[in-house]
Amino acid sequence: MSSNTKPRSLRQPSSRALSKALLLPMSQRDASSLALRTRIALERLRNGEARRSLFSHMSQIVFITGYITRAGFGRLDIHDIDSVERNLGEVVAEADRTGEWKIPESLISALTTVVNEYDRQLATTRVEIVARASEHLERHMMLATT
Repeated sequence: MSSNTKPRSLRQPSSRALSKALLLPMSQRDASSLALRTRIALERLRNGEARRSLFSHMSQIVFITGYITRAGFGRLDIHDIDSVERNLGEVVAEADRTGEWKIPESLISALTTVVNEYDRQLATTRVEIVARASEHLERHMMLATT
């Protein structure tokens, strides 16, 4: 037996196990944890707290939900998701102009629908698709800062 070969750690999953995991939805625990963070941000907006960080988080969730929907794993009309994304942008642009955050109730309602869909997608969509959506978001954000 060669002295160069190390036994693989029992704690490290094999590449085969990792590739199989990408074909399944994420664990309910992980999906719930991600969704909870988003639901808290939404609730803060609903209660009138308006900060750029909350809008940024919501924009990212809308972006990811749209990506997953375009990949064929969504139940919402993509035009509705795009409309929410535009409306979020308009609120941020208005806040930049005036210094006031005005969040229409219709936007909160639409965001709630998107967050519900995001929650559902996390629990039912293959990890591979969710990971691709996150990578696409990161690339999009990098391009926006350059």
